[in-house]
Order: sequence, then C-alpha cells, then structure tokens
Amino acid sequence: MAEKEKIEKHSTGESLLHGLFRMIQVVKIHQSNNRLFNDILIDFKAALDDVWESGRPAAFSLYRGRFFLNDERIVYSPSMWATSTKMSEFFIERGINGLKFLPKDELTNEELVSMVDTLNQAKRFPDPFEWLYNQFDSKSNWVVPSKDEDRKISGSGAQELSEGGYKAVVQTEGLPGAEQQARKIYSQALTVLRGLVDRVTAGKKAGVQKCKRIVQELIDLMSDDWPLYLALSTIRDHEDQIFTHSINATILSMAIAQRIGYTKTATEQLGLTALFHDLGKAGDFKSTADKSDSLDNHDLAVIQNHTLGSISRIIRLNASFNLKLSLLPPVSEHHLGVDKSGYPQTGRDNELSLSGRILAVADQYDAMTSWRPWRNQTLSPTDAIKEMTSFSGTLLDPLVLRLFAEIMGPWPVGSLLILDSNELAMTKAVRPGSSPLPPAVLLHQSQEGGLLKGSSIELSECDENQRPKRQVLSCLSPVSFGIQPTDYLI
Repeated sequence: MAEKEKIEKHSTGESLLHGLFRMIQVVKIHQSNNRLFNDILIDFKAALDDVWESGRPAAFSLYRGRFFLNDERIVYSPSMWATSTKMSEFFIERGINGLKFLPKDELTNEELVSMVDTLNQAKRFPDPFEWLYNQFDSKSNWVVPSKDEDRKISGSGAQELSEGGYKAVVQTEGLPGAEQQARKIYSQALTVLRGLVDRVTAGKKAGVQKCKRIVQELIDLMSDDWPLYLALSTIRDHEDQIFTHSINATILSMAIAQRIGYTKTATEQLGLTALFHDLGKAGDFKSTADKSDSLDNHDLAVIQNHTLGSISRIIRLNASFNLKLSLLPPVSEHHLGVDKSGYPQTGRDNELSLSGRILAVADQYDAMTSWRPWRNQTLSPTDAIKEMTSFSGTLLDPLVLRLFAEIMGPWPVGSLLILDSNELAMTKAVRPGSSPLPPAVLLHQSQEGGLLKGSSIELSECDENQRPKRQVLSCLSPVSFGIQPTDYLI
C-alpha cells in the first residue's frame, strides 16, 4: 500500500471512531434536530462514504485493546487515546468486539440516530450482545455486530517503517490502570493546550487553571511511577509537534527540577513555564516548521522571533500578574545560552535563572530526538546527549546537562538498541538510584515482518562469570524507523 493511501486509511478510521464516539455522547443530551448533532451526523456519513466508495463495508474490530478498520490497525494521534479507551470500554460493556456498517445508498439521519440509541440501550439487558444482534437483525439491514473472541488480525494494516524491512505490528493486552491514566493525562494535556492556543491566537481571553491541573497531575504521576512518567516524554506526533514538544519539555524539565530539589510549588511553576514556552510557534509559524527544504535566513529569523511571540502571548493570558511575571524569564532565556550568544539579544548582563537553564536542556533534547522536515537526520537519544555536550558552557549549563545525562542514563528511555545477541530492544526508564543500565523490552520480528513486543530484560544481568549477558552494539532513533516507543513501553 502506498504511503499516501495508508495515511488516508488511518485518517478515515480515526474520523469514524471519533464520529461514532461523538454521536453516542451527543444523542444523550440533544434532540436529533440539534444543529451540532446534525453536523456530527454529516461528518460520520462522509467518513462512511470514503470507505464505501471502494465497495467494501466499514468494519470496526477490537483486538487486544486496539481498534482496526477492515483489518487495518487505526493509527490515531495522542489526542485520540482517551476516546479510543472509552470506545473500547463501550464495546466490552456490550459484549461486542466488532461492528460492521454495510454499504447503503441512502443513509438517513433517522437511521443513524436509531443505531446509536440501540447501542446505548444494550447495556441495560442481561445479554447485551444477543439483544443488540436481534435488534439490528430485525430493524436494520446495514449494521452487524460481531462477537468473535478468537479472531486474528493478519497484520496487513501494519505501519511500514521508513528504513529497513520492519513493520510496526504492536499487539498489546488491555492496558493496566496506571498506563491508561498516564495516556489519559497526556491526551488531556494536548486538548487543553490546543484549546488555549486557539483562544490566544484568536485574540480571546485564555485562563490557565486547566493547564495548572494538567501539570499537577503530571507531578503526581512523577511521584507515583517515575519510569512511566519518563516514558510519556517519548511520544512523538508530526501533526501536533508543537504541542507534543511543549508537553515533553514540561515532563523533562520537571524531572530535572525534582532531582535538583525544587519544591512542589516551584516544580509546578516550571512546568507551566515549559508548557507555554513555545506559544509563539503557534499559528503562522507552522508553515515554516513544516518546510521540507533547508531553512533560509528568513526562516531562521521567524524561528528566532518565536521567543518574543511566546512572551507576548503569556502576557495576554488571563492569569495573575505575579504568575505571568514568574513565567517570563525562563521563556526568554531558553535559547539565549549561558554565554548569551543565543537569542533574543537584549543586551542583558545578569545570569540566567536556574529554571531557564533547565528548560534549555529539556527543550534541546526533545528537539534533537524529534523529526523535523527540514533536517536530514533525527538523533538517537544517546547521540542527542553526546551532541548536547558540545554546547556545554555556551548554550547549555554544564551542571544541569550533567544531571540530565545522569537522569536519562547511557541508553535513555525509548532508545532502540541492537544487541550482540542479535536481538532488538527498546529501553525503559532508569529508576533513580538503580543500576545505570536500564531495563528493556525485546522486540521480535513476526512472520508477517512486523515488530512484536516481547519479554522484559535487564541489560545489567550477568552470566556465571560476571560478564554481561548482552552487550549493546548500537543505539538507533525510533523516530527514524517510524516507531512510537510508547506502543511498546506503555
């Protein structure tokens, strides 16, 4: 399948799943003639038509916690994780693991409303699946629920990687509560931050209370589950890179602050700062960020102006004067450099704040390990830290950088490792005070050519002669291979 066709298929699957979720929710509170509900119905029918044009039905299936459309795994953005989790629960509560929409020439709004009402009511019956099946069998000739627990996914819809012969075929059992909660926090952070940016760029008032709650939830997660917390920082999304970068910089900045000994209040303040540090990149900046050619002088000027743009937008936030005043210094400093050789040049002589130095390190690391269309190469986590040492004492603070390197370890979380045992592994986060060598999860090639999550291993494990059982031959960037580390770590 061509890359463009794959992207369109995944987009249709995401649209259908999101549309079904919205219909299920909105029908509970609005009449069928409500304008919002009508718009949702129109969008859902349009997504169905995209599939039906090929002459095929639109068949949803739920397999090991993941949704598929016509046997193709739906690759959804992080903002859809909460929705997919709720839809998974919705299917399970009704005893179904599949829902097929057969092609229909004239699909009316009334038929869609009836279908959604039937799905919602099924939960009240002792055998929801049997009731659903009978209802659709007698009332509808275009909706077919299924309950095939032994169904196997062929893997034909696996996401092809940009290098090598692997395909990502991630099959996971239902996520435990902690992992679900972590993904939910990240998804909510994306939604909240995107909403704040939309209001600010539209010239409307935007408050910060929801952002504060997100930061507080991240701090709680950091306290409860350090490896899971750091694993979230490996999330990458090309379409939402400005937002995912801001959230990842927040996670990494607060990790550094925690190790330094920041109070919870100071950590929360730094978290908000990191969350807002690139507000100036939203809007017109995206056309520059998405350029596939090398950046010219004009593009570089646009990029360097984003710091002042962020300051301007923070000033306009609906927050207390003291809070905004505390956020501004680190934002203005995170590209300035400890030697003042960066930007923006303001002629200042005073030293950079500690929070500004922390943010600079977190910002650089996430940027170097993320895909950018105008850059030839995405660095592996290990190579990124090595590259950052070349900026030690100029753009980056040596002590903060050294502490960050200690936090991440020799093979930072999300590193793709080739081992001398002819195995491929993905590293997990190192617990503070534990072995410098991180635990990892093995990745196996399936018969279909995909990558499957295997067993967990300890890279520090030795044989009877006290020699490591496995040696790392090289560290690769998962981004370069189209791999989303969280599919294997969370």
